Amino acid sequence: MSASTEHPKVFISYSWTTPEHEQFVIDFATTLRGHGIDAVLDKWDLKPGHDKYVFMESMVVDPSVNKVLVICDRKYQEKANSRAGGVGTESQIISQELYGRVKQTKFVPVVCEYDDDGHPCLPVFMKGLIYIDVSNDEQYGAGLDELLRLIYEQPFHQKPKLGGVPYFVSSSGASYVKELGAALRAIQDGKPNRHGLEALFIKSLLSEVTKLYVTPEGDDYDEGVFQAISSTKSLRDQLAEYVEGVAAFSGDDTSSLAPFLKLMEGLGAHFGPPTNQGSFYPGWADLYYFFAYEAFLIQAAALLRHSCWKCLRRLMSAVYVIQSSRQSATAAETFVAFDKEMVSLDEHRNRRLTLKRVSVVADILKERCSTDKASFPEIMEADVFLMLGSVASSFPPTPAGEWPRIWRARTTIYSSYGNKFKMFLRAADEDTRTGIRTAIGVTSGRDLQARLETATTRFPELGRNGGFHDNFNFLEAINFNELVK
Repeated sequence: MSASTEHPKVFISYSWTTPEHEQFVIDFATTLRGHGIDAVLDKWDLKPGHDKYVFMESMVVDPSVNKVLVICDRKYQEKANSRAGGVGTESQIISQELYGRVKQTKFVPVVCEYDDDGHPCLPVFMKGLIYIDVSNDEQYGAGLDELLRLIYEQPFHQKPKLGGVPYFVSSSGASYVKELGAALRAIQDGKPNRHGLEALFIKSLLSEVTKLYVTPEGDDYDEGVFQAISSTKSLRDQLAEYVEGVAAFSGDDTSSLAPFLKLMEGLGAHFGPPTNQGSFYPGWADLYYFFAYEAFLIQAAALLRHSCWKCLRRLMSAVYVIQSSRQSATAAETFVAFDKEMVSLDEHRNRRLTLKRVSVVADILKERCSTDKASFPEIMEADVFLMLGSVASSFPPTPAGEWPRIWRARTTIYSSYGNKFKMFLRAADEDTRTGIRTAIGVTSGRDLQARLETATTRFPELGRNGGFHDNFNFLEAINFNELVK
């Protein structure tokens, strides 16, 4: 940080009107210096033997002076307009610079008096400039705040950053769901038609995913699957915007998840075996598998971001009616059904291109993330949270004595040794700890501890690497000791 940024420099131009006004100016300059601003004032900086006109001109044109504050009262206005005395000379210098070399933003009128007609006492050459009002005790505080923000370039109303090119005008031909904007506005404004607009968005999103499907064929069929998945990047980002809007503006209202649950069932409707297809490729449904898996992670990440514990519970306890991956019939599944093995990527593509990756799926997930639309750390945290939810709900086993599948947090291949996630670190806080238990459906720390200890006997890798990465310890990652208190 430069000195000028740390202590911006200003020059104060004023009229020696009365002793009281001079004291007001001194006090005003002292206040500015108290706020870190290097205020230059003739009373302090003009010494005997100095040429006052040279001093004035040097201050006005000095590039190290960020602002010239012109303290405008009735006397300053009169002298400036009549070009009388030192103020007149100073005004001539300022007016020449104002309309010449120096940026207009350098000169700031500070009004401390109004005329008999209620107009600010501004000299003619400053009539068009926006001024700061410190004319009375009521205005002084607000005026000082406005001036400080101006000098430090921290306006109250910050100009928003420029976003990216809208999807529908992008030359890349990326898929775009035009219903998103209307749905988001309705969600933010709490409009009664939001549910209908959300339904239209979900329907169009499903349609766009389906359009991108490519029937796999040939020994390099994985390439078609990979390209189809790559083409869903814009849809992924639009979904992230949608679920963020819902989580941010709907509170912890479980009914707000209804459209998203419809989306998951809509994707799951394509999980069954292919129809009217001569050759069978194991990864034929991987486009739908991948998008569903990513969508579920993005939704969970948004709910975690906003501590929507009841909605998380709804997300993980819902029954999803989808096609079975082994037969054409529909089946009632848990959320774990959206964590599918994607043969075309993790097996066929990995082997064909000699990638030697632990998980190609995790690699693609990471590459598609951005800081403003579900960042990768948030996706990893959601992945581990869903794993915890599946582990907690896997106890006791099914009536047939079978242990259900658990969600495998494959993104943890990018987790460093001993890594704990922010949300689980907050488990030291009782409210967060209670919220997590609510979301995963356990009644107490003791209940959770019993479930986790039983699950680790069935899934011993939970205490080590979660099944994907030697440097990832599931129990450490979830801050087990705090979570079970």
